Order: sequence, then structure tokens, then C-alpha cells
Amino acid sequence: MRIALIGRTEVLVAAGELLLQRGHTLVLVATRKEESYYRAGQEEFRRLAERGGARFFADAKVNSGELPAALAEAECDVALSVNWPATVKAEILTLPRHGFLNVHFSDLPRYRGNAGPSWCILAGDSHAGMTLHRMEPTLDTGPSLLQDRLPLGPDTDIGDLFDWWRARAPVMLADGADLLAQGRAVFTPQPTAPEAGLRSYPRRPSDARIDWTQPAETVHRLIRASTHPFPGAFTTLEGERRVVVWRAFQARHSGPFLAMPGQVLYGEDGDPVIACGNGCLRLADVSLEGTEDGVAAKRDILRSLRHRLV
Repeated sequence: MRIALIGRTEVLVAAGELLLQRGHTLVLVATRKEESYYRAGQEEFRRLAERGGARFFADAKVNSGELPAALAEAECDVALSVNWPATVKAEILTLPRHGFLNVHFSDLPRYRGNAGPSWCILAGDSHAGMTLHRMEPTLDTGPSLLQDRLPLGPDTDIGDLFDWWRARAPVMLADGADLLAQGRAVFTPQPTAPEAGLRSYPRRPSDARIDWTQPAETVHRLIRASTHPFPGAFTTLEGERRVVVWRAFQARHSGPFLAMPGQVLYGEDGDPVIACGNGCLRLADVSLEGTEDGVAAKRDILRSLRHRLV
């Protein structure tokens, strides 16, 4: 198969390496500026293009400029895309013989759009999903070729999902190319009823501010959805020093208690236990402005049981 790679992230670089190992030909590689949490950027894409003998485009625009003409000249069988930061016009999507395939980090048609894995943790879903689908001009509506799911445990966090994504998505892209090459690709249309899909929109770092009046389960989901590789769920110690909570567990108080949300209740093996609107959370990994490490941060939070996180 003659394949174009158009996208970003280490997932697409790994997929390109796997495609070369399986005997496919890379004819074009195009990328844009990477996000801070990506593990591969323009330099890794450039080296991949060199290894595959493919034409390389950095800071490319897929709907204008040189790239559309180059894509047409390449006579590729399929274009594989991950995390391209703009929609692709219909006339561009038809240039490869089999169109564009995109691996989307959700169980389509649920979480069409942005931040699907974070939203699925926040929603308390039983699983996260991944879908290889044919791209259409409308966002994430194309027929699916392959899907996979990962069960979510009570403490599964966004870092766990990204580990799964990095391991599974390159294989899914390469498997899709193999199915096309073998003539065994079977696409399943997505449901068309509006209520069958769920559009998800971007999240910002400021969305991860902790509201301690929420139930402990809700706060726990926010922490799990906001931890590494993202900037983390945050609060303050007495409204003064910023606290980032990287990991927490739901805790049980020894008996009935009355406390305002955010109240420091007690320490458990050095971990602060904090009151929520309903229940409490044990903070296992935190950073605190003005301290050197997590141990010092937790010690400062526990210095007084009059302390509150707000």
C-alpha cells in the first residue's frame, strides 16, 4: 500500500514505523506543531519520512498550499491521520484511493470531537474506547473499521489511558492498512440519529479547579481526568498557596462527621484526608507552592487541622 501520514503525536510516528516493517510504502508525511505533552514532534516526523523515502511537509495546511497537490501527485492508496488540528475538506478526503482513515480516542459515536478520554472518566463510564474510521467532512461521523475498549477501574486515570492509546493505536492503524491491502476491510456506518452521538468540546487547564462541595466521587474523577500528562487538578491552601493533586483515593471516615468541604480531617500514613460535599478523599500525591517535594507538601497541609483547601 502507498500510504500518506497526515497528523501529529508519537502514535502516528509509531504507526509509520510499523507500516514500514509490514512492507507498506510511505509516500508522504505531513505534520504540524506539536502540543507540549506529545512525545514526538516535527523532528521525529522528518526522520520517519527520511527512513521511508517519503516527501515531508512541516507546518503544513491540508486544505491549501502545496500539500493538496502533493497528495494528488503521490497517488496514495490511503491517508492515515491522527490529531490533525483542522477539519479536512471533502475534495481533499477523496484524493487517496481509499480516502482518509483516522484513529479517534473514543468509542464512536460517543465523544465526537475533543478530550474524549477525559470526558469519559468525568462521566464515570465503565470503559474508554478507540475507533478507526473513515473520515468525512463532518466531525468524527464516518463509518468505523475497527474498535477497541479498555475497562475503567475505580482508580484508572488519564495517564493510564494515554499509555493504552500509545500502545494500541499504532497497531490499529497498521491493521487497518493491512485490511485494505487484503481487500478485507468492512466498514460499519455510525448511527445517524442525533441522540446516538455525543459531541465533546475542549477542556482547559482552568477547568480542573477542584470544587470541594462536590461529592468525593466527582472530585476523584476530576483528579483522575486531569493528572499527568496534563497540568493536574488544583486547589489552594487557605486561598494562598496553589496545591496540585496528582493522585487521590476515596477514603472512609471512622464514623459520622461534620465538616465544611475542603476541611483537613486527619492524616493517614502521611496523606491528608479532605472533606468533600459528600464523603472524603485521601490525597496520595500532591505538590504545594513553596515546597520542595510531595512529602513536604503533605506535611504542610497537615500542619494544622484548622487548615482548609479552597
